[in-house]
Amino acid sequence: MLSPPLDPAREPMLRTPVALLLATASLAQDLRWNLPPHGAALYRRERTLTPGEHPPGAPWGGEPPAAVVLAGELDDAAQRSTEPLIDLREVFAVAALDLSLAKAGKSSVEASNENHFANVKIELVYGAIDATGRQEISGTIGAPKADKVAARRPDHIAKVSGSLRGFRRIDKAAGRVAEFDGTIELKSERKEGGGAFTIRDHWTFERLLDGKEAEFRARVAEGIRTGAAAVRQELERFLERDPHKPDDVYHDHQPGELALMLLTLVKAGEDVRDPLLQKGYEELRRRNIEGTYELACAILATEALYTPAGEWQDLREGRLKAPMPRVLAEGDKARLAEWLPDLMDNIDSTVDAAYIRRWHYGPSTTFDNSNTQYALLGLFAAQLCGAEISPQVWTASGNHWLQCKIAGNLTAAPQLVTHQDLAKQAAAGGKGTRTRTGGKVPMRGWAYVGTGDVTGSMTCAGITGLTLASAGLRDKKKGNANVLRDIDEAVRGGFLWLEHNLSVRRNPGPPNVWNHWVYYYLYGLERTCELNQVALLGDRDWYFEGAMQILGQQRGDGGWGGANDTCFAVLFLKKTALPVLTPR
Repeated sequence: MLSPPLDPAREPMLRTPVALLLATASLAQDLRWNLPPHGAALYRRERTLTPGEHPPGAPWGGEPPAAVVLAGELDDAAQRSTEPLIDLREVFAVAALDLSLAKAGKSSVEASNENHFANVKIELVYGAIDATGRQEISGTIGAPKADKVAARRPDHIAKVSGSLRGFRRIDKAAGRVAEFDGTIELKSERKEGGGAFTIRDHWTFERLLDGKEAEFRARVAEGIRTGAAAVRQELERFLERDPHKPDDVYHDHQPGELALMLLTLVKAGEDVRDPLLQKGYEELRRRNIEGTYELACAILATEALYTPAGEWQDLREGRLKAPMPRVLAEGDKARLAEWLPDLMDNIDSTVDAAYIRRWHYGPSTTFDNSNTQYALLGLFAAQLCGAEISPQVWTASGNHWLQCKIAGNLTAAPQLVTHQDLAKQAAAGGKGTRTRTGGKVPMRGWAYVGTGDVTGSMTCAGITGLTLASAGLRDKKKGNANVLRDIDEAVRGGFLWLEHNLSVRRNPGPPNVWNHWVYYYLYGLERTCELNQVALLGDRDWYFEGAMQILGQQRGDGGWGGANDTCFAVLFLKKTALPVLTPR
């Protein structure tokens, strides 16, 4: 990411994700996945693609989801995943991991991905299970009979047809699929070109795992170590580049990219005296930084240098009620004093900033919620570093998020379990009840701008922005009681949206955003929950699930996607956001 991400929202809010439509001839209601309550089944995956992973014309993009079955994604019967099929490389996996058909019968799956392929319908045939638990699976892939979008399909969207065949072996005693092996033949047609593709997918059960095990912690630690090593390599390449200053200073993304890498390495535990980090900070300090995202990241990276050791743990365990003030060196204090006025000026001038404050890339007559979120992250970090941020700024920023929230279709009490709740349950031998925070509230979500589609990434931005506004006011013992009450209700309404739309495999929202800014969304999810000390959303361990997805997509070189995705992944795994509020 070279700029604050855009959510290309165009569809109606809260559009229902594409469902797995199953018309089964015979269901095995007694067969269900036997997983730890907040755990997963891990698989060893062997996959080959012809002519390659990302050939021209392929109706997919990026890396496929991790080879895990997550307890939090299963339906109420614990038989199949509630996640929509968004990657055609996963067709056989979806068919094989569905335990609702454990006898001979038929099923169908309908899916679409507005980024890569048009509507498809997969017709599946399951054979009888033999004495060893082996079951043959075959099927065809084609357009539904009523494909209403075919005539207006964009050039880059593929029309797909094909077939699949293979087998799975079910371990009924253990309650899981022991292995499966399938081959998918696909034909992709689109105006820009297509092709023929063969995918061979073989999964073998490895082990069960949950977030309390030492094995999980070891996997996370290794992911952070190798991810940080990949960021170091990116930083070395960055510092060797010939700096280029474009005409539009608000889209000079280099300082933001540099600051994000430095922030990631410091949060990952790298020694700040390391020559590479020192060189990176020297480069950051000498840069002329003017864009909102870049200024915010620079302030965050500077604040990270002065974070007291052990503060995160002390906040988590209740020994501290709020983050501690940072004591900056004179040079960094002077630099912060230069950056802060520019950040404060990059606002939308069409509204009265005394009452509504929102940001864009630079001084502007419009705004976006991604830049606004990052501006508030930078301001809160600056306040920790001793900068005086007027309570009026926090109030006006809170007013922005309140006035641009979008109502959902539900009023309920969000079910949030804090880290303190879990600690109390553990001390009581596992006994305790779920926290219902503050009674019923209307569901709330946020879009990239004031109107448009609600997405996971922007709803996280809205909760984060409101949380920081509230914390900024409470830190100064300021704030109108009615405004603080409205903020608290909107935060809980945002969590209600996340609880009902949570995914770690895609950016929640309409299908056209599923594949956009997924790591940015996951980092936003971590920040949103950690700022508010939320350990469980509903009955789902968001951190364990997100970590399993992220670790399952890590490349051999330690990275994910580009440099920015790698930073977001490491920051998620490290849990870097400092708790500032506990849900009331």
